[in-house]
Amino acid sequence: MMKKLLYLTLGLTLLTKLHAQQVKPIFKEGQAQIVPEFSTPSEWIKEELWVQTNFDSDANGKLDRMHVFLTRPLQTNTQGLKLPVIYMSSPYFAGTGGDSKSFFWDVKHEIGQTPPPHEHAVAKRKENRPLDAYFQDLTWVKRGYITVYSSSPGTGFSDGVPTIGGENEKLAPAAVIDWLCGRATGYTTRTGMDTVSAFWSTGKVGMMGTSYNGTLCLAAACTGVKGLEAIIPNAPVSSWYLYYRSNGLVRSPGGYLGEDTDILYDFVHSGDPQNRAHNDAIVRDKILVPGQDRITGDYNDFWASRDYLSQMDSMKAALFMCHGFEDWNVMAEHSFRFYEQAKKMGLPAKIYYNQLGHGYPPPLWMMNKWFTKYLHGVNNGVERLADAWIVPKGEEDAHPQSAFPDPKAKALRLYPQSTTVNTGTLTTIKGEAKSLTLTDDASLTALQLISPKNANNRLLFWGKSLEQPLHLSGTSRIHVQVASSKAAANLSVYLIAVPQNYDPKKIKMEDILVNRAWADPQNYSSLEKGEALQPGKFYDLTFNFQPDDQVIPRGYQLGLLIFSSDKEFTLQPKKGTQLTLNLGETWIELMAVQ
Repeated sequence: MMKKLLYLTLGLTLLTKLHAQQVKPIFKEGQAQIVPEFSTPSEWIKEELWVQTNFDSDANGKLDRMHVFLTRPLQTNTQGLKLPVIYMSSPYFAGTGGDSKSFFWDVKHEIGQTPPPHEHAVAKRKENRPLDAYFQDLTWVKRGYITVYSSSPGTGFSDGVPTIGGENEKLAPAAVIDWLCGRATGYTTRTGMDTVSAFWSTGKVGMMGTSYNGTLCLAAACTGVKGLEAIIPNAPVSSWYLYYRSNGLVRSPGGYLGEDTDILYDFVHSGDPQNRAHNDAIVRDKILVPGQDRITGDYNDFWASRDYLSQMDSMKAALFMCHGFEDWNVMAEHSFRFYEQAKKMGLPAKIYYNQLGHGYPPPLWMMNKWFTKYLHGVNNGVERLADAWIVPKGEEDAHPQSAFPDPKAKALRLYPQSTTVNTGTLTTIKGEAKSLTLTDDASLTALQLISPKNANNRLLFWGKSLEQPLHLSGTSRIHVQVASSKAAANLSVYLIAVPQNYDPKKIKMEDILVNRAWADPQNYSSLEKGEALQPGKFYDLTFNFQPDDQVIPRGYQLGLLIFSSDKEFTLQPKKGTQLTLNLGETWIELMAVQ
C-alpha cells in the first residue's frame, strides 16, 4: 500500500512538472498571444542590477555601470524557461529638470551675436523604476517576453555623464545587450562585486522607444552589437544637427524655443548629485556649449559625430521605423533618411508614417509581428509586408504602398508671380525677373503674416483652386534667389493649403499647414562655413521641405508663404531686416503623384 502511495505521489509530481514545462509562448496568425500563466503581475519577478561598461565617461577612474531593471515571468525561475527580451533605454526614467523659460537660451538677439547667459535646470532623481515599465510589462510580459529597462549614462542611478549623442550613449545600451547575451558582467549593486547573470535570456533582443528613447535604439543598432535582432524606433533623432539646426540656421525644435544640446543635458542630468558639477565642467561647458555653436549654426565635427547615418556600417538589426508627418519636434526627415539608408544596405526595413504629431506609435499588431519574427523566430511573413505604410487619418485607414515616396510621384515645378503688394500667384509658367521685398518682424506669427495687413512682412503666392485632389508624396524643395539688407538674416518658408471661402480670422495654422522649411542665406554654398552676406547682393539657395505624404482636397488652394524670422522656431532679431527675392529665379518643386 505504501509503495502504491509513493508511486502515485511520484507520478503526480512528474505529471505536474511535465505540465509546468509545457508553459511557453503561444502564437496565432503570426503574433505572440497572451499566455494565461504569464498574466499574473503579482507573480512576475522584478530585479534591479548594474551592468558594467567598458568606458569611463565621467573620468573618475572607474568604469561606468548602467542601472538596469527588468520584469520576467515566474516560469523563468521555476521551469528554467528562456525568453527573448524587449529592451528600452532612456535618459528620462528617473527624473528630469524643470522647463522654466529661464532655463532656455534667449532667442531675442541679433543673428551671429553671443546670446546672453541663462539659468541651468537641476534634474531631480526620483524612483528607480519608470512609470512606462508598468504599461510595457502589461503588453509584453504576458505575451512571452522579458522586459528590460536601463537609464542612459549620467541619468537616474547610472554612472557616467550625458553627452547628447556622444559615443557613450551608443556603448551603454550595447553593454546591456552584451550582458543579456552573456558577454558582460552584471552586479547586484552599483559598487559591489556580487554578480548576476541573465540565465533566462535566449540572447535575442529587440529595442523600442519614442523620441530620445527611440534615438538610443538607433545608437545601439549602429554598434552592430550581436544579439540585437530588431528595433522599433518611434520619432527618433537620427542627427542632432537636424534636430537643432536647419540648413545652417539656428532653429529650435517645435515647442521648445531656445533649446539646444546643453539645455537638454541639464534637463536629463539626473545622475549622482555629487558628480554633477564635475560633469558640467567636463562635458556641458567644454564640449556641448562650444561644439553646438549657436553663433553661426554651421555644421562641424561636433555635429558630424552626432549623426547616426554616418555610423550605420555595422548595423544588422531589422528596422521598423515609425513617425508622424505633423511632428515638428523631431521632424519626419529623421526617420526617412535612416530608413532609406537601411534599405540601401539590404537590411529588413519598414516605415510607418501617420498624420499625427510627436510620439504616436504604430499599431500593436505590427510591432507584435515584428518582434515575433525576429525574436521568437516564427516565420510569419512580416518581412513580406509592404515596405511603407501611410496613415491618412486613423489606424483603420492605414494602407500599404510598395515604397515611400510613392513611386509614381514626380517633380511638379511652380513659379511665383506678383500681382499685388507682396502677393501673387503660383503657376507652372516661369515669371519675369521681378524683385519683391519683405521686412522682417519676428513679433508676428506665420498665421498673422497671411493677413493682407501684414503684407509688407512677407511674400505670399497662391495657386489656383484644385480641380482634382493633389497627392503629395516625398521631399519637396524650394529654390530662391535672395538678397539681404544686412550681413545675416533668417529665411523661413511655409507651404499651406486653405479651403474655399475660408475665414482668415477663424483658421488655425495646424489646420492649413502642409510643410515647413528654414535656411540661413549665409550658408548658400556650404553648411560647414557660412559667409557674411553683402547687402544687396543676390544669393542662390536650394533646400528641402520635410518628407510628406498627404492629399490636398479638391477645391483647396495651395499657398507659398516666404518670410524671415519664425517666431516659433528661429532667433528673433530686431525688426527691420529686408529680404528681396528675384521671382524670375525662384521656384518650388512639389513631389506630386501624377
